[in-house]
Amino acid sequence: MKTRILSGIVPAAAIVSVSFLTAGTAFGQPRKPRIIATTDGEVDDRCSMVRFLMYANEWDIEGIIYSSSGFHCKGRSWAGTKWIEEDIDQYAAGYKNLRQHDPAFPTPQALKKLVYIGNIDSAGEMTKVTPGSQRIVKVLLDDKGGPVYLQAWGGTNTIARALKTIQEKHPDQVARVARKAIIYIILDQDKTFRRYIQPNWPDLQVLRSFRQFSAIAYSWHNHIPKRLHKYFDADWMKKNILEGHGPLCAGYTVRSDNHCFKSEGDSPSFMHQIDVGLRSLEHPSYGGWGGRFEREKGSKNVWQDVKDLDDYKRKKWLKSQPIWRWAEAFQNDWASRADWCVAKNYKDANHPPVVRLDCAADQEAKPGATVQLSAKGTKDPDGDKLSCKWWQYREPGSYPGAVKILSAERQQASFKVPDDAVKGQTVHVICEVTDNGVPPLTRYRRVIVTFSK
Repeated sequence: MKTRILSGIVPAAAIVSVSFLTAGTAFGQPRKPRIIATTDGEVDDRCSMVRFLMYANEWDIEGIIYSSSGFHCKGRSWAGTKWIEEDIDQYAAGYKNLRQHDPAFPTPQALKKLVYIGNIDSAGEMTKVTPGSQRIVKVLLDDKGGPVYLQAWGGTNTIARALKTIQEKHPDQVARVARKAIIYIILDQDKTFRRYIQPNWPDLQVLRSFRQFSAIAYSWHNHIPKRLHKYFDADWMKKNILEGHGPLCAGYTVRSDNHCFKSEGDSPSFMHQIDVGLRSLEHPSYGGWGGRFEREKGSKNVWQDVKDLDDYKRKKWLKSQPIWRWAEAFQNDWASRADWCVAKNYKDANHPPVVRLDCAADQEAKPGATVQLSAKGTKDPDGDKLSCKWWQYREPGSYPGAVKILSAERQQASFKVPDDAVKGQTVHVICEVTDNGVPPLTRYRRVIVTFSK
């Protein structure tokens, strides 16, 4: 246990006639997700950028692009085109410490070379070819593996301009790019998605977070259960982020009235691509730290928010539950990253457990059969004590009922396939492992069982 630094198989119901990409499966060898972030510089974007940089080791970052939105553009509530570089300078102060925990953290110099100015002149402006749009074009047309996740923290106009350039100048590449790119949109912050992207790129996968993101946006306190408020309040922020964790964390913006968490409405767009073992990149309906989605009615490959029901009755909680259900874990995980910023040695901070399945991640079983679940071999890099919990994530599965998991709090568990199981129905079971370090960190593995006859 570490001393804390203070002074720091697709479910049958979801099958569609499009292919889904996981990082490295469709284009080349397995690799980290490739990502490009576009941002309009709103205050919650700037908060999200702090967390983004603290997870920069988790992806191959291909671009960080100044863009605009219906709320923020050049000359209108505009943060300028220097704040990303300034944040990277703050990241640089903790870079050597971060590398002690993972040498994959990119150098500050490398990150600065990835910052571009996109379409910022006005809301929805996509007529100009900009350095930012050109960067997106270059990445989408390269021969490297994919997919490439295009994150729209603001509007989609710079992304739209890039796609229009490909459509006009490289029409022979449209089908390939549509398979390679995935857009994650936080709100429709300009009109370019509906007016240009959707009608011209029907095969391109788009994830639209229009409600779920509220779990960590400005009104988070109204959209998550009160039991979770302690992970966002002023005391937690002061202890875990703001004080004693280096200049990047110290520059994080909190609410001016009570100093609690302000907003990171855009963070789900990259939290979706943090690999914590939930397999959420395999299919939009699976769910993970970045939310869960269902296909939009009448659309071929646009995916919208879907509710997780469970036992909660308050509708506004249901809309954001696909994200807040993981809040304790992702907030503690963020706190550990803050420790990494100032911990000079690996042993001075906590690191997440490594969950290993000793059973197939995809299984078939007949009604009445017993499904064996095992996470034997799971370890903790710090030697911390681990607790294990198996639970059924009911919403992604197509079997409508519950299964009873035996020995659910042990590494080896099991459940009996219900007698009323229908061929093709699925059950999703999550293995959730948490260490007893400070802060406690959680990782997962998902087992998908498809019923057969």
